[in-house]
Amino acid sequence: MIASVNGLPYPIECLRSLEAQGGGDGCEVIVADCSGPATVAAIRELFPWVRVLAFSEPRSIPFLRSRGIEMARARLVAVTEDHCVPAPTWVRAMVDAVARTGWAAVGGGVTNGSPNRVVDWAVYFCEYSGLIDPVPAGPSEQLPGMNTVYDMDQIASVRHVFHEDRWENVIHDRLRERGYPLGLAPEIVVAHSKRFTIPMFVSERYHYSRAFAGHRIDGRGGAARLAFAAASLALPPVLIARIVGHVRRRGLHRGRLLMAAPLVVLFSVVWAAGEFVGYLAGPGDSILRIR
Repeated sequence: MIASVNGLPYPIECLRSLEAQGGGDGCEVIVADCSGPATVAAIRELFPWVRVLAFSEPRSIPFLRSRGIEMARARLVAVTEDHCVPAPTWVRAMVDAVARTGWAAVGGGVTNGSPNRVVDWAVYFCEYSGLIDPVPAGPSEQLPGMNTVYDMDQIASVRHVFHEDRWENVIHDRLRERGYPLGLAPEIVVAHSKRFTIPMFVSERYHYSRAFAGHRIDGRGGAARLAFAAASLALPPVLIARIVGHVRRRGLHRGRLLMAAPLVVLFSVVWAAGEFVGYLAGPGDSILRIR
């Protein structure tokens, strides 16, 4: 299923890739969209075999994912987003990976589908440095929310975790707590194909981190909120070191990271600011502002 929040033309290339892999011919494709009637009309005209779940008001990406999964009828349900372009063998790779591993959820790597601009490389490093393609095969603590397949038969008794409208890290933690194995397969690949401006990602980064922190601290008292907020002030060097470590270990894109370094620093500071506000003031409506 595809969570669609960005509007045209983003879902089109994603759906074209899936169409070439058997979309509408034994492969059910669901788009949960809240970007408006123009997107819905274009999808229905160009891809009449797609099942469209349309919402007329802004919805969060976790909400759209959960409603799309709820609609899905297949045993294996793959999740991606409108700005992602699956590799030509994506569907087959997911089916084979689940059959080979027996895991409840299998994720894959992410490439930068917008490689010509420094800002898009900075976004890529901030979002996906731990999932640089090719990812190492095996059990993993990190699975991407927009490149993972779930064996719904295996996790039928806990399917309700998808309906809590939480980000993937919460869902995957819940699955691990119940003993379900999760991991990565290098043959499962999507391209992150979205063009950003600096103000655009500053806003998205802030709201993502504020929503994350606000939900993380939910139900805790004032002392805990102050402690988490204070700790968030030390986050920028931690985040930057993590990104550098990922790139160094993989031995890929080092020159690109050097060029993007000033923006990576900026975006890391913005993330810390978002967490600081989220811990003190809660998530607000930030989850609806993430695209």
